[in-house]
Amino acid sequence: MKHLLAIFIIILTFSANAQTGLKGTSWVMTKIVDKKAKTSLIINNEHATLRFDDTTYAGYGCNAFSGKYKATSNKINFLGGMHITDNGCGAPDDYKAENYVLQNFMQLEYKLSGETLTLNKDNEVIFTYIKQTQK
Repeated sequence: MKHLLAIFIIILTFSANAQTGLKGTSWVMTKIVDKKAKTSLIINNEHATLRFDDTTYAGYGCNAFSGKYKATSNKINFLGGMHITDNGCGAPDDYKAENYVLQNFMQLEYKLSGETLTLNKDNEVIFTYIKQTQK
C-alpha cells in the first residue's frame, strides 16, 4: 500500500511539474518547420506568441487564437473549441504560417530546455519558441 501511495505521489508531482514550466509563461515563436514541404515558414510578425495559464492557452500572430490544453509528462493536447479572431494578416506568407500553426495545434510533444520550448510531432521539431523576457 505504501508503494502505491508513493507511486501516486510521484506521478502527481511529475504531472504538476510538467505544467509548471508552461504555466504563466509567455513564449515568442522563432521558427516553424513545415514537415511535408521540408522547409521553414517565414514569420513576419514579431508578436507571434504563446501563453499558458492553468488550463487555457492564448496565441497571437496576425490573429489571436485561444483554447484549453492539458499537459502530461512530455505531451500537450490542445483541446477542441479553439477560438480565433480574424483581424487579418498583412501578407500571404503570414497567412500560410498562421494556417500551418492552426492546423497543427492538436496533440504534440513538448520539451523545455532552458529558455527554449519546442513542440514536436513524430519526433520532429515543428515549432520553436523562446521565453519572452519582461520589458
